Amino acid sequence: MKQPCVVLNTVNTNTKSKGKCLYKTNCNDCGSSDAKQVYLLEDGTNDAWCWACKTYDKMSSTHNVVPINKMKESKMDISQVNKLPTTAIKNRGLSLATVEKFGIKISLSERDGSTITHHYYPDHLNGELIGYESRECATKSFTAVGQRKGDFDLWNQHNVTKGKKLFITEGRLDACSVYQAIVDNMPKKYSSSEPAVVSLTRGAAGAVKDIVANRAFVEGFNEVILVFDGDAAGKLATKEVLRTFPRFKVATLTEKDANDMLVKGKGADLYKACVWDSTHIRQGEVVDVRDIIAKAMERPKMGLSFPWPTVTKATFGIRPHNIHIVGAAPKIGKSDWCYQLVHHLCYNENVKVGMFDLENSPVRTAKKLASKEARLDFTRPDKVYEDQHLHDTLVAMDGRVRFYDRGASREWEDIRIAIEEMHHMDNINIFIIDPLTALVSRYSSSEANDKLNEIATDMADLVQKFPITIFGFSHVNPKPKGSRTHEQGAKVLSGEFTGSRALEKWCHYGHGISRDRSDDCPIEEKNVSKFYMLFDREFGQQYNAEVYFDEATVTYLENVRKW
Repeated sequence: MKQPCVVLNTVNTNTKSKGKCLYKTNCNDCGSSDAKQVYLLEDGTNDAWCWACKTYDKMSSTHNVVPINKMKESKMDISQVNKLPTTAIKNRGLSLATVEKFGIKISLSERDGSTITHHYYPDHLNGELIGYESRECATKSFTAVGQRKGDFDLWNQHNVTKGKKLFITEGRLDACSVYQAIVDNMPKKYSSSEPAVVSLTRGAAGAVKDIVANRAFVEGFNEVILVFDGDAAGKLATKEVLRTFPRFKVATLTEKDANDMLVKGKGADLYKACVWDSTHIRQGEVVDVRDIIAKAMERPKMGLSFPWPTVTKATFGIRPHNIHIVGAAPKIGKSDWCYQLVHHLCYNENVKVGMFDLENSPVRTAKKLASKEARLDFTRPDKVYEDQHLHDTLVAMDGRVRFYDRGASREWEDIRIAIEEMHHMDNINIFIIDPLTALVSRYSSSEANDKLNEIATDMADLVQKFPITIFGFSHVNPKPKGSRTHEQGAKVLSGEFTGSRALEKWCHYGHGISRDRSDDCPIEEKNVSKFYMLFDREFGQQYNAEVYFDEATVTYLENVRKW
């Protein structure tokens, strides 16, 4: 409906009579979205005056003043919107053919039958219509028709077939504008080609999330060109998208947005900017001290805690932009270290964790984590428990941790994509990869070291790009013959990690776990483990923590002498 005037008793001195302002609307003569005001005259008739182009309109119909609280648009459903007409949107420079192509429905004023009051933009999920986004022209406000919750297709994605170039705009009218500019200006020999143009569905703020949710579709094109607005929000969105998709190109516009260029008669310039002049933007930035001084003045903060106070103190907590590598020999306690850390973060620090347990199925990993919460090992056949207890513990865990199914892929490239998607779409900032050696299990020894170096380098870039922390768990190579073995409690050395040079070079923290599990181990020391720092690249800190593994509660306890 129309936007009611703030002051309803405004006198119209530009018309033949005096009256009360009923509402503001768009002007078909000059294209203004709200400069035209409709007045109620003393004889019950109406007239209108556009304050932008100074045009007077003597309207034929009569109306009563509508109270503001009754002027809201009635709620429509999808079937009702489907029956609405489609017309050209002249004030936005869009032809009937373009509007029909994008399936936009139009609501016309009941007062004059010609003024456009609302646009309805169809949204799809997996190609199926799920609702419309309604835009009220007078107020430029948006409402939803249908169930449009969660992630759905990029706008107009259902109309596009994979090809060479894909153009992604910030807004829906911008997508229509880019499409029309290309169709109107492309050489005749390309006239049979249909431009592939889509739009974000949540505006600039949701750019990365929208594109990540439709990654498979987007990556089916040879070139992807971003055509976002030229304002601060558009520039920030472009920068954020390029951090995840650096191969995308960018079109630079001379006006605020694509539709603004079309309205101002710059369709040919818009075509050229998108099709021929789009470029890759260098992501490396050069800055001066004054550009970073505000950020540099921020005081260092402690990160999230570990389950063990000694480890928290030495590392200053779990902070973003860091990689932790944890090494231990088989059957020493590495997995319980991992599960207890995840449980602590989920339940004590109330943060989500992304788990890439590449040795176990999500079912077993979930039961291991539930065991930490219940302090009862649900994976041991000799433990007695009620099924409801396990069920309730698992249900309470839902939403705290997301699992990667190891059956999908153990390739780092696929795991990296999953990490980025969890970060952008699930707001997860801490990730567990156990073990790192699973990423290179199909390579020979020499090839594995080279591949781990590639992975570690890429992982370091990833944690610098996003505010995330990665914990990687690694097996270690055996001690030299004649030396005390890891099974006898020998200390782990960082040089014993598989791919040790790469991990020492690119990881920020190295942690070791030792335990004597030989037959000669005194009974009172059987469940005693030692945690210690192998390296700290940033601060050079050290720690040694003696912990006791309580089998009854499947928990590592620090500073508790129960033996």
